[in-house]
Amino acid sequence: MKKILIVVAIVITIIMYNKETNIIIPESSIRFRVIANSNTLEDQVNKSKLSKNLSSYIYNLIKDAKSKEDATNIINSNYHNIDDFVKNYLIMNNIHDKYDLSIGLNYFDQKNYQGIDYNAGYYDSIVLSLGEKRGVNWWCVMYPPLCLIDEDTSENEYTTLVQDMLKKYNA
Repeated sequence: MKKILIVVAIVITIIMYNKETNIIIPESSIRFRVIANSNTLEDQVNKSKLSKNLSSYIYNLIKDAKSKEDATNIINSNYHNIDDFVKNYLIMNNIHDKYDLSIGLNYFDQKNYQGIDYNAGYYDSIVLSLGEKRGVNWWCVMYPPLCLIDEDTSENEYTTLVQDMLKKYNA
């Protein structure tokens, strides 16, 4: 009986710990989204690599922002730099997709992230749409930096299903 109680206590502790580690996206945030051209492996890999590079670039612009308003001002004043970054990235990586870069209020469908539902609606955001905009999208929160929360450590690596599949079959 004592062993059963210990096992039950451990299970409850694990459940409570997992619930406490959910990241709640604050109302006062700036989202970041990249929509792939299509769901082909090439387009999804391109989206993943571009997302990682662009999010790092934007993070470096806003890392010292003290508020959402400060981050928004920095992003808005750097619109042309961000656009040039995307343009140059696409050229350097031989990606010929057209793109749309939208900074401001953009529509997001309802999301469930780590067990928490987020309502559909217009959110302050950066949205980069590639080509035909028919592929699965990638998104995170740029401010506060939830998608890059562990960027300064080498212990964490953010991957996608496509990246995991590539590693598995190219190993």
